[in-house]
Amino acid sequence: MRDIASLIHLLIEIEVFLIIIRIVLSWLPNIDMYNPLVRALRAVVDPVLRIFRPILPTFSGIDVTPVLAIVVLQAVGGAFDAYANSYAVNFGQLLVYIVERVLLAVVAIMAVIVFIRLILSFLRPDPWHPTVRLIRDMSRPLVEPFGRVLPRSRSVDVPAIGALVGFFVLYIVIQQVLDRLIVRI
Repeated sequence: MRDIASLIHLLIEIEVFLIIIRIVLSWLPNIDMYNPLVRALRAVVDPVLRIFRPILPTFSGIDVTPVLAIVVLQAVGGAFDAYANSYAVNFGQLLVYIVERVLLAVVAIMAVIVFIRLILSFLRPDPWHPTVRLIRDMSRPLVEPFGRVLPRSRSVDVPAIGALVGFFVLYIVIQQVLDRLIVRI
């Protein structure tokens, strides 16, 4: 049974590697999408990405589902690796571990996006620069709820600071609650 878990972990790691290759190829404009190797890569990777596309919308035209897919696959792979390497875990612990890893990764990604927005607000770059607009568009739904509660300021992006603090607190709460749940199962 542990050999099967090791094999599943290996296959998941290969899939993550292929997703990364697919991401890099999507950035290259002169790649022939009808090349047999590219089509084979898409045949292996796209069905996995298709699972995550309805879950996560695009942010400013950028498809971030590969990031979510990698996070989930890494969490699942880590659980299979833990089982394969004889760590004393049961199925319930594995399931909670996977949920914890995914939630923590998503919260960390959101915190990084808000942190970049906060750094940009201190640097005061050109607001019409495409990268600045992208970061603002991606962070808007994350910061907006805090903007309704916290005061606005011209010098400091107070809602972004509130969002960043909120995401750090959420990260710690999720980690503490789910770690304690894993121990009790």
